[in-house]
Amino acid sequence: MLAAVLLAALPAQEPAGIALDVAVALTMEERQVVHNARILVRDGRIEQVGRRAEVALPDGYTLYDFHDSYAWPGAVDLHSHVHSGGFGDTNDMVHPDNPELRVLDTIVPGNGDFRDALASGVTLVNSIPGSGTNISGAGALVRMIPTDVVDEAVMRSPGSVKVAQGYNPERDGGDLGESRMGMWWMLRWFLARGAEAAEGDLYDHPEIAHVGGIFQQRYPFLVHTAGGRDVYGTVRMFALEAGVPVIVSHGSFSGYVVGEAVARVGTPLNVGPRNFDFNFNAMARIQGLVEGYESTGNTDISVQTDSPVIPQEDYLLQAAMAERLGASTWTALEAINVKPARQILVEDQVGRLVPGLQADIVISAGQPLDPRHPVQLVLIEGAVVYDIRDGQRF
Repeated sequence: MLAAVLLAALPAQEPAGIALDVAVALTMEERQVVHNARILVRDGRIEQVGRRAEVALPDGYTLYDFHDSYAWPGAVDLHSHVHSGGFGDTNDMVHPDNPELRVLDTIVPGNGDFRDALASGVTLVNSIPGSGTNISGAGALVRMIPTDVVDEAVMRSPGSVKVAQGYNPERDGGDLGESRMGMWWMLRWFLARGAEAAEGDLYDHPEIAHVGGIFQQRYPFLVHTAGGRDVYGTVRMFALEAGVPVIVSHGSFSGYVVGEAVARVGTPLNVGPRNFDFNFNAMARIQGLVEGYESTGNTDISVQTDSPVIPQEDYLLQAAMAERLGASTWTALEAINVKPARQILVEDQVGRLVPGLQADIVISAGQPLDPRHPVQLVLIEGAVVYDIRDGQRF
């Protein structure tokens, strides 16, 4: 009797690790596919990935058996505005440039938009300011974990620095923001100041520190841009002239017409939420944007939602539409995890199912580009954060 009482008083023993058995694992490592796969997770990291016949189930591991399903790395959306869970986006337009601002102070972790994202397989988003100014401040990489603590949810801040070219930031205030000549002059001015600040201690230059961090290769610019002129203007100014990490985001309104020139430089593309252009000419054809860039030699492509323009939970649908509009299947698959992770400079942490990386893993009833198949299980850092058996959300 005494022994039974003592045993009952002991704390429950944590499982040694987790094992996931699936029909297919899309590792996204050099397009490797593992059939009849087993994935071992321990201490928040991927321990092993291989065929079940070759990977033994260790003692004490909790087994999740989804033998008819697919496993793939958690999706990463680089262009999202739902960090506050409402209308609290950072979009101050008093001045034409606000590089000192940041979204970190407005993040509401675990908000409804983030919960929807999680249940659809999105595990990480780059939450960014709005596009009302040329430089609107620093974004943050936010995990979709169920927490109300900002520090627990934020993976990196800054995640990127937001720049907008043309259209959205155009102004009528009698300043340099009235024309592209003026806007581009200002951007080059801030790039020069950022390069100078990066040579010393960024704490001595708080007004330009976010830009200085890019010159130290800590994170990239993410540039809202569209149309052939502005898409290549971004490539020329940031990649060729300044030589800093930069992602062309949107790239719509026939931006793909400069696709060959972009491909020669190799600048990363973050395409969407507009997925196609309609050419009003004799052909009157619908042109898929991802296909337009891919067919001109670009391989570094991710997709985006610009949420809430497209609901955060429809991120995977953006890739499915890209495939439907002509992009190759592998380009569309890579556009949701491995490519955005590489573009935002966290490929050493997430985006692939390989040993040593963070265990951000999604299991779905079918391959991720098929919207008929629901997400069944989601892990972030090795912890189960969504299980369809507890209540299906989508």
